[in-house]
Amino acid sequence: MNSQLTVYKASAGSGKTFTLAKEYMVLVIQDPSSYRNILAVTFTNKATEEMKNRILSKLYGIANRLDDSRDYLEQIKGVLSQMSEEQIIENAGIALKNLIHNYNYFRVETIDTFFQSVLRNLARELDLTANLRIGLNDVQIEEQAVDELIEELQMTDKLLFWIMDYIKENIADDKNWNVISQIKAFGRNIFKDFYKDHADALNNCIEKDGFFEAFSSKLRKMQAEAKEHFDQIAATFFDALDENGLSADDFQNKTRGIWSYFSKLKNGKFNDDDLQNATLVKCLDSEESWVKKSDAQAGKPAYDLVVSQLFQLLHYSETSRPKLLRIYKSCDLTLRHLNQLRLLGSIEKRVREMNRDANRFLLSDTQTLLHSLIQDEDSPFIFEKIGSQLEHVMIDEFQDTSTVQWKNFKVLLQETMSHQNAGNLIVGDVKQSIYRWRSGDWRLLNNIESEFPSNYTIQIESLSHNYRSDRNIVDFNNAFFEAAAEKEYQAITDKDLPHTFSDSDSGSDGSSAAQLKKAYSDVRQRVPQKKTACGYVRINLLGQKGIKEDENSENYQDKMMGMILDTINELVEAGVKYKNIAILVRSNKTIQNIADYLMANSATPLPLVSDEAFRLDASQAVNVMVTALRCLAHPNDDIAKAGLMKFCMKYLKNKQIAEKFLEERELYLQKPLLDLTESLYTYFKLGEIETLSQQSSYVSAFYDQLASYLSDNGGDIDDFLNEWDENIHSKSIHSDKADGIRLLSIHKSKGLEFDNVIMPFCDWALEKTDTIWCTPQVAPFNELPLVPVDFSAKKMVGSIYEKDYHQEHLQNMVDNLNLLYVGFTRAGKNLFVYGKRGAATQRSFIIEDSLEAVYNTLNAQNASGQYEEQTLEFQGNGTDKKTDDVYFEYGEIDASSKEEAFAENKNVFMQKSADLPIQIKVKSDLYSFKPSLQSEFFMHGDESEEQQKFYIKIGTVLHELFSKIKTKDDVESVLKQLELDGVLYDENISKEKIEKMLRARLNSPLVSEWFSDKWKVLNETSILYLDKDGKVCKDRPDRVLVGDNEIVVIDFKFGKPHAEYHDQVRQYMSQLKGMGYSCVKGYLWYVYPNKVENVVLED
Repeated sequence: MNSQLTVYKASAGSGKTFTLAKEYMVLVIQDPSSYRNILAVTFTNKATEEMKNRILSKLYGIANRLDDSRDYLEQIKGVLSQMSEEQIIENAGIALKNLIHNYNYFRVETIDTFFQSVLRNLARELDLTANLRIGLNDVQIEEQAVDELIEELQMTDKLLFWIMDYIKENIADDKNWNVISQIKAFGRNIFKDFYKDHADALNNCIEKDGFFEAFSSKLRKMQAEAKEHFDQIAATFFDALDENGLSADDFQNKTRGIWSYFSKLKNGKFNDDDLQNATLVKCLDSEESWVKKSDAQAGKPAYDLVVSQLFQLLHYSETSRPKLLRIYKSCDLTLRHLNQLRLLGSIEKRVREMNRDANRFLLSDTQTLLHSLIQDEDSPFIFEKIGSQLEHVMIDEFQDTSTVQWKNFKVLLQETMSHQNAGNLIVGDVKQSIYRWRSGDWRLLNNIESEFPSNYTIQIESLSHNYRSDRNIVDFNNAFFEAAAEKEYQAITDKDLPHTFSDSDSGSDGSSAAQLKKAYSDVRQRVPQKKTACGYVRINLLGQKGIKEDENSENYQDKMMGMILDTINELVEAGVKYKNIAILVRSNKTIQNIADYLMANSATPLPLVSDEAFRLDASQAVNVMVTALRCLAHPNDDIAKAGLMKFCMKYLKNKQIAEKFLEERELYLQKPLLDLTESLYTYFKLGEIETLSQQSSYVSAFYDQLASYLSDNGGDIDDFLNEWDENIHSKSIHSDKADGIRLLSIHKSKGLEFDNVIMPFCDWALEKTDTIWCTPQVAPFNELPLVPVDFSAKKMVGSIYEKDYHQEHLQNMVDNLNLLYVGFTRAGKNLFVYGKRGAATQRSFIIEDSLEAVYNTLNAQNASGQYEEQTLEFQGNGTDKKTDDVYFEYGEIDASSKEEAFAENKNVFMQKSADLPIQIKVKSDLYSFKPSLQSEFFMHGDESEEQQKFYIKIGTVLHELFSKIKTKDDVESVLKQLELDGVLYDENISKEKIEKMLRARLNSPLVSEWFSDKWKVLNETSILYLDKDGKVCKDRPDRVLVGDNEIVVIDFKFGKPHAEYHDQVRQYMSQLKGMGYSCVKGYLWYVYPNKVENVVLED
């Protein structure tokens, strides 16, 4: 990186992670000590993990001359041409060692982690305590603040009068009088950047006595005057008709003609959509158009009235209507949320008080606080507080950076760019900006050159090759998004909209049309030469014929679901594995519907994987504990008690267990909440039931969530159950194993790739009726610095907020085009897009509108003969009736897959992950105390406490080892895996020492026979049996050997001999005898002394 700042514009599949890792490695190989001066920022923990692992693994690969890192080595050699290959390899090893031994300085971290570290280093300057806790759940805190405000209301409180006004307004509008949920939903706006930017000015207005009353009164008067004007026009018309004995029947088209114009005014319909039509245009043009041809002559009462009075009245109405309508609509929009708006200050104040009392700082406030500090202080001093002098800053996924985040980063970049050896890096892709609802602003990347003064050296690089997708997928996406972007560009320019996004836009051409065109100017990608022409695209948009949506809305859903299932079956029959198929949707709500349909209608069970499948409430073990808590908190909850009874009958075969639990309710309520849940786990034997014992990861995650909750809240069971119902139940445990069809949203698919992508329901609405924030520029509306406005073309166009509407509308256009781009570019081999034909307000419109251009482009490419000709079919519909299906097909289905080979990978950082069994053990509530050191000696002999700890530790390792080996030949590979898994981690318990110890023991004649290949080996396999009471019990011997004429059971021991150990083995032998084995032998093997004891089963 020779420039002060290099910006990589990385389209989908172009090797962004490769580039970032390479640039980091170039720096640390050039100077192995430079890692202390590098900061790489990503946006998610997963991206951080991937980046760190990529850097470490490739440094290891280069240092050890591994083939899998050869491509990185070649790239680095090209950059560091002054260094020899041997020097690069040597420095890679040094850099790797430095990073591992100084891991705290390996600064690849999320944006939140970085700014939190800055914040903590500024704790003194910000008067923050050292044990400050970070709050993550904004919504929970805000809702709690609203609840407290409501509970503490007094009859004389100003807040109570505001809420009562809000209730009265709702009642007048026939809305729900219970406004608490509405206040909570609206109150979340206090966490939005736009609100924070104007919060001080808004609070100044709120604190002024009588401001809102006066402001509201002024607007209501203006609105009433405008309506009165329209009413007067309508009244003049109808009075004139009455005075002349005329009615609607005397005019052209009767009630559907010009008469309806004045009728609508009378009924409060003033919008252009309501009034402007062909009849109005004709009647404004000539008096004759008002009446029938036979009546269009002097002497006819209706015609004479039109000429003398009504024609001028209509012109007067249409001349004055735009101005009055602008006032009326502006007042209506401004007043709509005024009662909610003035509550925000009280909610924000209470949230601050709660955070102060809880010694908590909200993560969402970090950026705003730092920005305010940077403006007031010496910025180099602030970033020096991190503890190191940064020379190189790398920012990933820059298109998702918010404005306030960028303002903070910009100061840091300018500081590092002022250094002599500065080398900073920004990576992003405007086309993949889909997180605007999290304040991401793609325009920052689109205009990055104008963010810095001209004396800074900024280099723009485009990563133009696609390494992810087959050639046909890339060719289709190139053609489609060039056509779609051009269509959107024309839609903006043809409508002659106010073209600027906002006054704050940067760039030489801030017009929205130009910005959109610039964003997609690099959409065309190239394919590596080694890729042949393969891959498949199918698009099917259903017409209205056969859907009959008006009669049966489920008909379209069923058709779409059927198409998904048919496509899955088609792919599987072609040889595609389930794990290589992904279904991407716009909304999470659709995922469950698709899953339900596939499970109910597939001829064979389909393995489905989604975040929903890994939610905590998907675990029966967790649900049992929650149900038990409900029984404790609400002893009259018959549903909870029935659920507990049902569980005990089904799994424990004994409903008395539930009955006893309910009887001992008072004893359980005396326990702290965390201890209580652990007691429930033990009491209901959740770790002993085989199907539930496999849910340990869910239970562990549940305990983590409970502990996190208790760190911020009290131990009241009811409060925790409320939090469970609102938030915790939907938390997911992370699973990298997705051996099934993936169902996920387009947003969650970002950064991922799948061989086969199915995108159903590609006809979502482009715009929602959300609330957007506007800053009025016209008096008297601008007396309020910030106004929440309902986003709607009908309401906003023609008001003072029209520019805000166009700005939001154009942003929505980009958002939705980007969603298609992210979805389409996830596909590696086959892409299926399904939906229904729709109007311009639906996403399927741009798909359909672009396909003809795509077909022509690909057809010309076929004709060029550059590559083997591909199947290409397009069936469109030239009419606007949208009755027939639109069908597009390109290429042929590619059933191959990219399988990663881990088995023989020599790179220690790229080993295949293995399942780590989690066993939950709950300790007793009782505590034992040692009265003296003498008692310790008496109990454990002459071994020191450290020796005992060592024996316990090594015993655990050996037990794990023996559970995985069948023969002596397995020992080395299992030890190697345990070493990679971090089980063998110090010099006292090393792979070499354990291998040496086992070699001596496994070579003794009897033990050696146990680990030969003559047996069928069952390691830690359960024996199920019924006890005398008919209860299902389970025994689990360490090792069972099944031979031709005998069966041998062995238990390993790592402590001192005890007589009861013989009883334990005899129990195993007895159960095996009962299973029909006649010759059963049993042994105890004390591993440390290598002593074997024969166990005899007494008759």
